[in-house]
Amino acid sequence: MNTNAFFRSTMANNFATRRFFKRVASDIESQLKEWHIDYKVTVETWRTYALCVQNGEKMYHVALSKNFVDILQHETPYALDEALWKGLFNQGLELEDATGNYLDAALNFHQYEKQFSLKNVK
Repeated sequence: MNTNAFFRSTMANNFATRRFFKRVASDIESQLKEWHIDYKVTVETWRTYALCVQNGEKMYHVALSKNFVDILQHETPYALDEALWKGLFNQGLELEDATGNYLDAALNFHQYEKQFSLKNVK
């Protein structure tokens, strides 16, 4: 999946926290669906900001406070992506071959390759 850093930066600076969280969740869902169409992603933005990913019987859940999401949104354009992916990795999500620049922008792979069991990641 590809991403445009200029547009993401514009969104991070101009979107409300809820809208930005939903946009990031949508990008994560798009990347997951490139690997397997059966991934299902649900988002909650009420009391906590939560991302739930399901593939078959495997389920991953990452919840963040609104204040933390707001801080990440204004830290860097991809800081929220990184926090959500890291939460998924910590629960055992494994990545497949990645094409495009999204994951390179969202993550610093050489940092995560040592911490998590990632397979076939560029």
